[in-house]
Amino acid sequence: MDILLALLGAGSAGGFSTIGTAINAQLKTILHSPIAAAAINFLVGFTILTLLLGLGIFKPLNLDLLFITPWWAFFGGLLGAIFVTLSTLIVPKLGLTTTTLDVIFSQMFMSMVIDHLGWFGAIKYPINTPKILGIATLVIAVVINQLDTNYSHENVD
Repeated sequence: MDILLALLGAGSAGGFSTIGTAINAQLKTILHSPIAAAAINFLVGFTILTLLLGLGIFKPLNLDLLFITPWWAFFGGLLGAIFVTLSTLIVPKLGLTTTTLDVIFSQMFMSMVIDHLGWFGAIKYPINTPKILGIATLVIAVVINQLDTNYSHENVD
C-alpha cells in the first residue's frame, strides 16, 4: 500500500507540475516577463508553505539544524527558480507536451546519474539495462512528438 500511495503522490506531483508550467507560461504572456511570472509563482508558494507551518500542519522548523546542513542543500530553491523560469520561456516554443517530455527525459537521466553515484546522500542504485531502455524510450517519445508537432505546424495554414 505504501508503494501505491508513493506512486499516486509522484503522479500527482508530476501532474501539478505540468499544470503549473502551463499556468506560468500564460502568466508570462500576460505580464510580458518570465522573471515576474516565476517570482509570483514562488511568492504564492512561499505564502502557502509559511501559512501551513504557522498553522502547525507541519512539524515546526528547528533552526539549529540549518547550521549542520551541507552547503549544497541550499541550492534547491535556486534550481527550482531556474526550472520555473526556463519552463515558462520554453513552453511557447516547444509546446507543453514536448517540453514536459524533455523535462521528464532530463529528470530521468540526471536521476540515473545521481542514483548510480550516490550524490547528495542518495542510496546508490547502479545503472542497468532497464533504466537505459527507459531513457531511450523517452528520447524516442520526444523525437516522435516533435515530428508530429512539426507536421501539425506545417499544416496549420
